[in-house]
Amino acid sequence: MQGPHDHSSTNEGSTEQGSSPAERAMRREMVSRLQALTADSRTVATNFSSEHGLSSNDFDALLFVMQQEQSGTPATPGRIADNLGLTSGAATGVIDRLAKRGHVERRRDAGDRRIVRVHFAQAAREVASEFFAPLGVLTDDVMSHYSADELALVSRFLGEMSAAMRTHAGRDA
Repeated sequence: MQGPHDHSSTNEGSTEQGSSPAERAMRREMVSRLQALTADSRTVATNFSSEHGLSSNDFDALLFVMQQEQSGTPATPGRIADNLGLTSGAATGVIDRLAKRGHVERRRDAGDRRIVRVHFAQAAREVASEFFAPLGVLTDDVMSHYSADELALVSRFLGEMSAAMRTHAGRDA
């Protein structure tokens, strides 16, 4: 299976021209590790979703709601639809399912009552914390082996890779 940076038969789209064999090997290794991390992350997400009766869209919406709340900007139904690439009607269905299961709550914006915000419910926090706490311990252990500067570099790299993936998927955000 040809990966995104495996251009063995063509240089079309390659960013590796002029790089040394060692650089090309490192790029291939990094892509392989990103692919493995993506697959492992999807497995964890699937396990959580299966335990809690969530579809992949439900899980992705719940993750987005949580991330938006952590950033200080609670999600709106429109932002959820945009982030997941859904119609507003499909996003409403996802939010309805999540609200029915106690994972999210709809609340009117305090500053503008016309705006509905979707919040991560306390019950969902507890369920997520129970499931993901062991992963958090493992993650903290891995990160403890890196300096602040190294973590900043990795964070920047992952942010830029995530942006590239959203661009490729047509979901620039």
